[in-house]
Amino acid sequence: MEGFSSKPMMSPITMRRTLASGALLLTAGLTLMPGYAYAQTPSNVLLFPAVVDGDRTDSTKLAEEIVTEAVRNQLSKLGIAAVVYTKRLPSVQRALNESDKILTEKDVENGPGDDNRKAQRFAEVVGASEYVTVFVDGYTFDVTSRTAKFNLSVSRYNTQNGKAMGTFARLQQGIAPADVPKSLHESSSMARAAETGGQQAGAALFPQAAALVTQNQKIKPQGTKRSSDKSIVTVFGALLGVLYFSTR
Repeated sequence: MEGFSSKPMMSPITMRRTLASGALLLTAGLTLMPGYAYAQTPSNVLLFPAVVDGDRTDSTKLAEEIVTEAVRNQLSKLGIAAVVYTKRLPSVQRALNESDKILTEKDVENGPGDDNRKAQRFAEVVGASEYVTVFVDGYTFDVTSRTAKFNLSVSRYNTQNGKAMGTFARLQQGIAPADVPKSLHESSSMARAAETGGQQAGAALFPQAAALVTQNQKIKPQGTKRSSDKSIVTVFGALLGVLYFSTR
């Protein structure tokens, strides 16, 4: 008849196969879309508190706390949930109480320090696949310029073999703002230096995770792009469903 195509209609089975192929292609395309990329990052990392060179003073204690937290915070921003070592960790306490004495009371109390073999042993006990050590030396604080300086060294290790997967080392400097109370000048300048060092160390030791964060930051300014992507997926899914059931 006039106005109708003379081509044979597609059979229901052929139609379903075509739709299935289209669905697979759609899925593959969405997998490659920016913003849906995924870089593998370690999920169980043990972070040892910063070891600060020099006598145990209020300044070195402060540096240990601030630098450790800065590194932990930056790793967290990269999607790496690092657990900071403490003798109160359940796995550490269990190892201490076991008959074979994997860890001694002194080991647990002092931590590994700069002994990588001990650090590896602690990581094994905790069940971490990787561990990170942090060292601070050459710390100085100039009252006049409100400036804190120190050398920061951060290393990433594989627990299974104890080998270094990467090492970062760089001089850090932080200046406290002039409007900060004088009593907080040292901690403020130290925190600024530690934050910068943590960012640099994280990017150097976990480049894949850092690249993913950078990529996501570039995507966010596009506003509702992610919402639009979800809408497209929903519409395509609905159309595929309607076409599929209409051929049954």
